[in-house]
Amino acid sequence: MKKSLLKLILFSILPLLVVGYAVYFLAKNSDDFYRRFTSPQQNSFILGSSRAALMEPAIIDSILHPKFPNIRLYNYSFTWAHSPYGPKYLESIEKKIKPETKDGVFIVTVEPTALMVDKNKPDNPEFYIENDKSVAKTSRVAVNPNIEYLLESYEPSITHELNKKIIPPKNIVGVPVILDNGRYYLKIIKKTAPEKLKMSNKKNMRLLQERVNGLKASENRILYLEKTIEFLSKHGKVIIVRMPVNKEPYSIENNAFPDFDRRMKHVASKTKVSYINYNEMDNQYQWLDEVHLDEKSVEAFSAVVAKDILTH
Repeated sequence: MKKSLLKLILFSILPLLVVGYAVYFLAKNSDDFYRRFTSPQQNSFILGSSRAALMEPAIIDSILHPKFPNIRLYNYSFTWAHSPYGPKYLESIEKKIKPETKDGVFIVTVEPTALMVDKNKPDNPEFYIENDKSVAKTSRVAVNPNIEYLLESYEPSITHELNKKIIPPKNIVGVPVILDNGRYYLKIIKKTAPEKLKMSNKKNMRLLQERVNGLKASENRILYLEKTIEFLSKHGKVIIVRMPVNKEPYSIENNAFPDFDRRMKHVASKTKVSYINYNEMDNQYQWLDEVHLDEKSVEAFSAVVAKDILTH
């Protein structure tokens, strides 16, 4: 009886230890959104889609600290499908902010697809694309470990990151990771050949065109953008930013939502904040895929935004 009990305990404890260590390892190394939902509440944010997720809070902090000594920007941006402006993203932001914050800084990035909805469905939050994704489904956004996220939203197995450490994947082009400040950092291991990159970018632009063809401008999303800015304004300074993309995607987006800039200027005026469209300015930025800035351009752009926050 004792031997059977010992065996039961042994075979119960070992799997639990492995799973426990896997969860701990995941919290340190995951390239998924998990780390954003296990970090503490924050006092300043970069918000938006995967374009904004690349922005570097540390560079912005270093420039802003003489005027805003208490801020520590956190990148709480996800993707155009996970975090378009709407009730679910606003709820998540409300939970992630430190309630006592009064002197924060908030960079609210906008792009047409973040303010559009399926053209074949009503413009009603009940039908929004983000409803079945992690930002909407995760009710606790500052708890570690976040069991809810692991059970509801984490798609690989819990031991996935640990498995990669034991048996590294082959032919890696880049290694992505969520940093402590929430930033999505992509370490390039192997550069893509120019011809292959050109073909990939053509495909990306075709997919972008197909995506926007299925969308329409959303009055409700614009309303929730306003609500988001009004909420954040109670906690500090807000600036609305349209990030730079290459000429082709900019043209595609403007054709899909022709009066986008006018609407954003109206939102900025109504909420008494500044709006900057960086596509209207000369720049030497480079992109990984026509819409996501490469590492050098991310650093340069983050510094430009920080300086503009000081002057607007």
